[in-house]
Amino acid sequence: MARYSFLFSPRWLKYIAMTIIVVIACIFLALWQKDRREQREHEIDTIKANYSATPVDIDSILPSTSATLDEEDEWRQVSLTGHYQTSDTVFARNRTVNDKVGYYVVVPFELTSGDTIAIVRGWVAEPDEVPPAPSGEQTINARLQPAQDGSEDKNPDGLIKAIDPARIPGMDSAYDNVYAEAVHTGNGLPDESGLTPLPAPDLDPGNHLSYMLQWFTFGIMIIIAVSISARRERRADDEAAEKVTGDVEYVVIDKAALGAGAKISQPGNRYGRNRLRSASVHGRAEAEEDEYIEDRFRHS
Repeated sequence: MARYSFLFSPRWLKYIAMTIIVVIACIFLALWQKDRREQREHEIDTIKANYSATPVDIDSILPSTSATLDEEDEWRQVSLTGHYQTSDTVFARNRTVNDKVGYYVVVPFELTSGDTIAIVRGWVAEPDEVPPAPSGEQTINARLQPAQDGSEDKNPDGLIKAIDPARIPGMDSAYDNVYAEAVHTGNGLPDESGLTPLPAPDLDPGNHLSYMLQWFTFGIMIIIAVSISARRERRADDEAAEKVTGDVEYVVIDKAALGAGAKISQPGNRYGRNRLRSASVHGRAEAEEDEYIEDRFRHS
């Protein structure tokens, strides 16, 4: 462990802290994508179970007009009897069908009970191409959808952005939290009503699984990268220590020579890599004496 003591340096503590934060973020994003995938799979299962199911009475799903639609009941088919209020038709703009942008035709449908529900009859490219809704009492099948929030929308007369019953005229005693899409038979082309049916919902699970695996992979790669960097730094420290140890040379010192005033200054003699040099010279006599002593030790 001592070989990795550098990990407790301020620089490495900062790296480790950043690594922990990034890895936690990767785990969080991976788990978020996992939740998104599970939600999407639940949506697909609901569509498969309800989209082609036998129509039921609306009261068995929504006991009152203020009731909210349970997720398990989205796309459920209901049988409705009543009449269209054609004069209150509105158009939900910016709706794409078959790669073309157009409008959903939304008409209030008054049930025989006196309650009203918004019905999407179908899709048109332009509002002036809409054929009139059938008159008189009708029995239709429609798929329930949760109402959209249009409280912030600013719409010209006759147009809406979100299918919100509160923004549709003629919705007296209305189902506040749902609308319904009329069930059409055929191949997606304009039917006898002259409207293009809405396409079936998308069953593509999306890329949530691959995104989840990518975030987990990123987190693992970051841990591996930091671990490799730590090993490289430890190896570099070991190599530096070995190099310093290999350069150390031991010299033999003659204590008598040192006592006589000799110094080790240059490499190359028997006292080490340094040759003997006299102490600082203050006069000629001292210099001659130092030279004599040095010569004596050199030939001894």
